[in-house]
Amino acid sequence: MNLEEMQEIWNSQDDEQLFAVNQEALHQTIRRKSHSAARWLEFLEWLLIGVNLTAAFFLAYHAFQEGGAMFQYAVAAMYTAYGLYALVRRLNRRQVEMRFEETVLGELNKALWQVDQLIRWGRSLPLWYLLPLALAGSLTLILNSTAWWKAALLILVVPAAYIGVRWEINKWHLPKKRALESLREQLLATENEPPPTL
Repeated sequence: MNLEEMQEIWNSQDDEQLFAVNQEALHQTIRRKSHSAARWLEFLEWLLIGVNLTAAFFLAYHAFQEGGAMFQYAVAAMYTAYGLYALVRRLNRRQVEMRFEETVLGELNKALWQVDQLIRWGRSLPLWYLLPLALAGSLTLILNSTAWWKAALLILVVPAAYIGVRWEINKWHLPKKRALESLREQLLATENEPPPTL
């Protein structure tokens, strides 16, 4: 729903058209977009926390059972660090979200900030997450040459994850950000418009 669809344009007493923003409909649209971005952030955060801590547990358990080498424990520690980092980022995000005003413009700014967070996560993912894990996985494969199938899996998964994240940003998050920015511009323009003269 765009701003034009949310306008009330009829004043029955004077038979003249007035353009006033239906604040409730606008607020509902913004709230819906904000909840959508928040759900994506929640999903991404819990996915990273869960996957990394689960992987860390199984890798550490496997290394302990087999009397593994130090590098195996280092990879498990790396997964633990990523899981904890995602948890800290989640807590920080929740604190920042509480600072936004509970107004229409505040909700809109919060939705824009949330979409920006999703874009930043996606753009930084290859550098701080995929690349170090690919290097750690490569080291593991070099030191354990019997796991050739793991090398093939790693060669497929890392580029696929990178391409998937870029596609998600371009297909979902950037268009959503542009729509929110347009809505914000229209909202600010209607607030700054002088009242109609008679």
